[in-house]
Amino acid sequence: MKRFVSLLLLIAAAVIITTIAHDNPAKVTIFLTEHRIDFSLNFAIVVFIVLFFGFYFGVSALRASGQLPAKLRQYWKERKQTALLKANTDGVIALITGDESGADRALKNAAKTGLETDLTYLIRAMSALQSDDLDLAESILNREKASNGQNRDAVWLLKAKVALAKGTYAQAQDMLDKMSPDALRLIQVKKVRMLALTGLGEWKAALEQYRLIADSRHSSNSECHEALGKIYQGLCKQAQGKPLEIDNLVATAKPAELKNIQVLRSLAQLLASAGMGQAALQILEPHLLTNFRTDLLEIYHPVAVQAAREALPFVERLLELNPEENGLLELAADVCEQEQLWGKAIARFEKLYSKVPSAHIAARLEKLYQRANQPEKARQWQGKLNQHLVVSRQPA
Repeated sequence: MKRFVSLLLLIAAAVIITTIAHDNPAKVTIFLTEHRIDFSLNFAIVVFIVLFFGFYFGVSALRASGQLPAKLRQYWKERKQTALLKANTDGVIALITGDESGADRALKNAAKTGLETDLTYLIRAMSALQSDDLDLAESILNREKASNGQNRDAVWLLKAKVALAKGTYAQAQDMLDKMSPDALRLIQVKKVRMLALTGLGEWKAALEQYRLIADSRHSSNSECHEALGKIYQGLCKQAQGKPLEIDNLVATAKPAELKNIQVLRSLAQLLASAGMGQAALQILEPHLLTNFRTDLLEIYHPVAVQAAREALPFVERLLELNPEENGLLELAADVCEQEQLWGKAIARFEKLYSKVPSAHIAARLEKLYQRANQPEKARQWQGKLNQHLVVSRQPA
């Protein structure tokens, strides 16, 4: 409808202009020295309009032609940037999926654009590091366009991770020292430094680094968890035979660190070897009470036997809470035997034998009955022990 109305208005305007022009007798005269040019006003108006629009379109075309090279350059640059973005995206996808060939292809496609940035090389280096191709990762990071980009701190961090994976811990430290002061406060940097210090055997410095990241989520991952166990193992070795260092190490251990099973094992073994069994019990017993675990019970067992008198009440209480635990039943029997409570030890070993018959338990019961001056019972258990030994010697 709008087009129809516009067409009617255009026709009406054309009719009106034609009518006015038809009845217009005006003329235009132009004098050129001795010559004179006469033409109608209508013709002059038409010529003026044609010249105006001709001049306008001519200037516009000239200006457009002047901008054409810049627009062409912009067009080709945008095409290259699009190709680079696609190559980087393909590289990230290859990094996520572990597609090493795809990551290498993405780097080559990025290089073809001529616009590749340090980000392109960082993605490729991370992919190589993830696939344990450490030499390739190092060679990529050493390229000029990777090392001279805007993300220099990221390059140094990746180089430190490569050195860490190769076991060159001092080199990893050197790489971290080249980073900016702001970057040194990052959690990932502190984590890599902690792992490097652990590899170098600088246990106290490594523990300080661990505690700097202890409040972050990174301290709970498996790598940090394993590193903490190694740190305490090294600290315990250093403290052997040094009572003051042992006391200081135990006193400064944080509750969150004592949740690490390797830390508990190292401290318990250190205290037991130093004749401080009661201190080892004080460390282990709260954890067993709140979170009973068989691996923790294995650590507690030799310490409890060594300090049987102090451990007996707790072992009895723990057995009441977990009466069906075979390992705990054997521990209770061992502690009672150490305290010469023959009746309790025998009763618990017999209960354990009824659940899990074995030559080991039969031999223990034979010795216990001998110590309890019950030779008849001792002979019976010797017979059961012989039966187990005969069965074990039979060919499969």
